[in-house]
Amino acid sequence: MSSFLKNLNIIIATLWIGGLWTMLMVTIILFEKIPSSYIAGNLAADMFQFMNYFGFASAIFIILTNFKLNRFKFLKESVFWLLLLITSLILLNYFGIQPLLDSFKVDALPKEVMESVFADRFSTWHGIASISYLIECILGILLILKIR
Repeated sequence: MSSFLKNLNIIIATLWIGGLWTMLMVTIILFEKIPSSYIAGNLAADMFQFMNYFGFASAIFIILTNFKLNRFKFLKESVFWLLLLITSLILLNYFGIQPLLDSFKVDALPKEVMESVFADRFSTWHGIASISYLIECILGILLILKIR
């Protein structure tokens, strides 16, 4: 049973982190192929929201199964701390930065946010979210290396 759970953790982590890296490529293509940055941005936001849900569920599953296998010893392992850090970044983006970006979009209506007085603030917070996401991706690679 323990080898099954360990292999399942590797598969879930690989799907999750692979999805994170895939999103980086997909968003570039979205903004190149869709003429409206508003539509491309909303589509990308929905996809990132899905990845946040999937990532949070994956992290919880991996933590619970590792805790089942290793008990409190797991709390001392780097896998736990990587998962905790990545999950914290997910929650920060989801509950902190994303609502702020959404409020800029709503406040800018009927204009697009980048054509409004909120453009500078939106760009700053979007940059912070992007850096946070890139850190998630890099930590994800470390997670894959440690979990296997």
